[in-house]
Amino acid sequence: MAYMQAQRYWIERGFQDAKSELGMAQYEVRGWTGWHHHQALVSLAQLFLLKQRVLLSAELPLLSARDMVELLAFYLPRRPRTETEVIRQLQQRHAARQSDIDRLKSTPISVLNK
Repeated sequence: MAYMQAQRYWIERGFQDAKSELGMAQYEVRGWTGWHHHQALVSLAQLFLLKQRVLLSAELPLLSARDMVELLAFYLPRRPRTETEVIRQLQQRHAARQSDIDRLKSTPISVLNK
């Protein structure tokens, strides 16, 4: 019984890492397809993290999800963005959100409930 209870810790720890560091709770989708896609990507990120932990366990036995996120942010090339680009991207996202809101307002409730 104690062994089974101890196993639960690692499952909960995996969910905690996935939510806080890998973005499991940061989805903004409205359908099941998008939600499943997001969860699949988070699962792949967890698998990558697990493989890296096993691979580097001798050199870095305390490697955490946060450590991997910081390492990837440092090593992966990223093009610098200007303030204008960031604002333009925000405006595009806001326009897409507004058009979706307008579309849902104009759709009859009977169509939405199908």
